Amino acid sequence: MDLKEIRDLLELIDTTSAIEEFEMEQGDLRIRIRKATGHSGDSSSPQQTGSSAPGTATALPAPKAAPAEPPHVFKAPIVGTFYLTPKPDADPFVRPGDAVHKGMVVCIIEAMKLFNQIESDVDGTLVRVLVENGQPVEYGEPLFEIRLNS
Repeated sequence: MDLKEIRDLLELIDTTSAIEEFEMEQGDLRIRIRKATGHSGDSSSPQQTGSSAPGTATALPAPKAAPAEPPHVFKAPIVGTFYLTPKPDADPFVRPGDAVHKGMVVCIIEAMKLFNQIESDVDGTLVRVLVENGQPVEYGEPLFEIRLNS
């Protein structure tokens, strides 16, 4: 696949409102294109990934009264692949609405075949998961929103 074909594919997906995410494999090349959502700020762009898993991005309904302060944004401490569960058929470490405590494992980030348990740095309540299970994440990328305990 050459650059022109990739550009044509990006343009087609961008102009098609019914397609939000596209993934294809051709030999050793794997491309995943996802339209930007309100929280990421990224534009649709091809990504070459090593693995993929079904997404589980979730959110709680908006509270009736606006919180006094914005939620704490928990960011990825390393580059790798984000996993919300310890294994594919297991329950997630945390779900929106769950209490989290400093030092509690909230996810796993796989980096170079090592599965690193990532611990919360604050006490509070999980408001939103900002990335999908199996999604590659960069250092400093927002993973969770946590409402801090008062």
